[in-house]
Amino acid sequence: MELQGIYPELTQLGGEVVVLSVDDAENAVAMKVGLGLEFPVLYDTDTSVTSEWGLYDLLGDGVSAPATFIIRTDGSIESALIGTSIDQRPTPDSILDVLAALAGMDRATMGDTSDGASGSDVVIAAAPAVGGPVPDFNLPTAGGESISLGDYVGKQNVVFVFFQAWW
Repeated sequence: MELQGIYPELTQLGGEVVVLSVDDAENAVAMKVGLGLEFPVLYDTDTSVTSEWGLYDLLGDGVSAPATFIIRTDGSIESALIGTSIDQRPTPDSILDVLAALAGMDRATMGDTSDGASGSDVVIAAAPAVGGPVPDFNLPTAGGESISLGDYVGKQNVVFVFFQAWW
């Protein structure tokens, strides 16, 4: 997963990654360990969250459509990409550019930006409810704890990734 490679810079920009899969606990742990992921991997075995977000079986394959949402600290969606195949994801650079813009920073210098760039300037594709609030949830993680998107609201921007399946 390319996000692991940019995770240090992503967190330096005030972001966090949360990955969600419809896998069971065993496969969520296998994905987290197998890919050496430092960020939370949630599992949604009853598909309640992926269904609420309109992503479950969207492509007729019985799993979540691959999707990436960048969620602002206020809990609204800054940008999103819903793919039709697992390889349709925003580039790591585009994610970092959005987070830098949200932080008011220039990635090249990690200093303040004065050009007024908006994270929406680098959106690859729009998704439903861009600009709107995100539905909250509480799901178990591969690490054994439970996480809610509300845990991040007011604290940091979130790169929320719906992963198809590990198996």
